Amino acid sequence: MNIGIDFDNTITENRKFFRKMTNSLKNDNDIYIISSCDKQKESVIEEVFRMKKKKLKRWGIAYKDLLLALEPIPNNKAKICREYRIGVMIDDDIRNLKKIRKHYKNTACLQYIV
Repeated sequence: MNIGIDFDNTITENRKFFRKMTNSLKNDNDIYIISSCDKQKESVIEEVFRMKKKKLKRWGIAYKDLLLALEPIPNNKAKICREYRIGVMIDDDIRNLKKIRKHYKNTACLQYIV
């Protein structure tokens, strides 16, 4: 199964949990970190990408790929879920999850609440 997990306010809120979860699921699943990037300048996008990859490595989060959703973010996250055939998406923002469910009904959406 392909699993999508949001970075900000999801992984960042409980790194230990997501480290254990991703490492226990990595052998039988493809895990994608699907994160927002509302800055459209290429240099900013590249810096956000590098910074998030560095943090994921430091925190021990297992994943296949880091994907950045650009503006408009809810629509772009839905597009990524469809393109990568995400079976389960975990995100703190209910607006993102509603948009994903509206445009790609094959994704089970789980809201992460702190």
